[in-house]
Amino acid sequence: MKKERLYCAFAYNIHDSSVTFSLDNRVVLVLEAERIFRQKRKRCDKNEMEYLIEYGLHHLGKQPDDVDGWAMTTLQNPLLWDRGISIFDANTKKPKEPYWDKFNILGKERNIYMVNHHLAHAASYLLSDFNNALIVTCDGGGDYDEISNRPECVAIFEGEKNHIKRLDLVTDEYINGKFYGACSYFIYKNIHCEGKMMALASFGTPQQDTIDKLGEISKQLCSFEYKDGIELLEKTFPDITHTDKGIFLKDKLDFAASVQKLFSQKRVQDIASIIKKTKSHTKYLVLAGGVSLNLDTNTEILNAFPNMEHFIAPCCDDTGQSLGALSILIVTETGLRPEVKIPYLGMGKETISYNNEVIPKVLDVLNRNGIIIVHNGKAEIGPRALGNRSLISRADKISVKKKLSEEIKQRESYRPVAPITIEEKVNDYFTGPRSSPFMLYKYEVIESNKAKLEGAVHYDGSARVQTVTKESNPFLYDLLKAYGDKTGIYVLLNTSLNLKGDAIANTLEDSMKIYSEIKGPKALIYDGNIEKLDT
Repeated sequence: MKKERLYCAFAYNIHDSSVTFSLDNRVVLVLEAERIFRQKRKRCDKNEMEYLIEYGLHHLGKQPDDVDGWAMTTLQNPLLWDRGISIFDANTKKPKEPYWDKFNILGKERNIYMVNHHLAHAASYLLSDFNNALIVTCDGGGDYDEISNRPECVAIFEGEKNHIKRLDLVTDEYINGKFYGACSYFIYKNIHCEGKMMALASFGTPQQDTIDKLGEISKQLCSFEYKDGIELLEKTFPDITHTDKGIFLKDKLDFAASVQKLFSQKRVQDIASIIKKTKSHTKYLVLAGGVSLNLDTNTEILNAFPNMEHFIAPCCDDTGQSLGALSILIVTETGLRPEVKIPYLGMGKETISYNNEVIPKVLDVLNRNGIIIVHNGKAEIGPRALGNRSLISRADKISVKKKLSEEIKQRESYRPVAPITIEEKVNDYFTGPRSSPFMLYKYEVIESNKAKLEGAVHYDGSARVQTVTKESNPFLYDLLKAYGDKTGIYVLLNTSLNLKGDAIANTLEDSMKIYSEIKGPKALIYDGNIEKLDT
């Protein structure tokens, strides 16, 4: 029997460091640093990265010398800094295509495949079912060009079978994540608040004069460092109320709504321009990079190009960088496409089983307005809980939603909680795509359902829906089906399994800690069994 080859890729990034392993082309483990170190958006230094690699190897029962092939991404990589290696090619003025170089890892010089930041994002194409596609990556940053003194924030590729080719197009003219990040920092006076501002935007009304002013400075915001961008925003919008007076004020709400509208409009225009310039006739579109977590914008793009099939990976942001690099390595080494079971690639059992007694007991807790902690099988990868590391509750009571989101997780009152439903029922409750397994699109709640789904309805009548199939998550599907059969409502609420400021639960001990903090009826499901129950 042929021995399986072990491959490993790692990504430092500015945040969200990670390591990914495969046996031949079968991806077997993705480790996000924040889950292991218990620090949100964790960036590893060299010692921490080696610890993370060894942690994964130990989990797989392997040693460093068992690794047959290595890859790493270039962004914020201290191994490159130590040797003064430039990421950009002097001739093409683009990040270098993948190449081999030797670096010391875990006490030994090893041959490592170098993959640039946006190519690692574009590699999410290899996780799709597409045999060809136009691939557009858009981020708040990327590999840094020392000559132009700015990072690459947008890149365009085409996928053909198992290969990805960068297209030589000028991308500086397109909107990018720096714009949205600077605007959210301006409102919140803090980083990583893009998701909060996206929720806040629903409470405001876009103002044309604000949109016009933002449009005039958008190019600067897309290229400036955040500090300079904030100064420009403060100069352009001096009347925006200071944060100390509260976030929920009309000028801030309208500003957030104006940012969202302009950003979505420009993204749609950019995709149209890219299709025209590339003369692309493909019917498949892959979006990647942190910008693709903006579900309002994703939905605008989906609606603008209805004749194209779309794919966005659950780890489209930097959490997917090591998986992207490993995917490129797998194709290079084996000629095969990665075999992946997205999104469930984290730590945990490959398969779980549960008996007929579990679901009825869970239903009883839900009907008592209780909270279900689900810690099943392999963890989902990416920033959003998708049913294996989730807090679950009923969706028909606003009081339960408030308990789940505001009391237990201490989230802002204006932030929505996502509804989950079985795929065949989604359009009974919501208007939107037939399938949304990774919770990346905005749906409108059908008017007649709003009263029975009051915990799931956002202020503007929308919802961030996740759809589930029997194949994708049998336990969650059976729970939803049984709940719907009993109550007539095939919808529950799903939010990530963590408390305020914490990373998503990684171990049973993490989940037990969360369980202990919840008052009232509750149950902890661990690998399909009831680990703890309090009715």
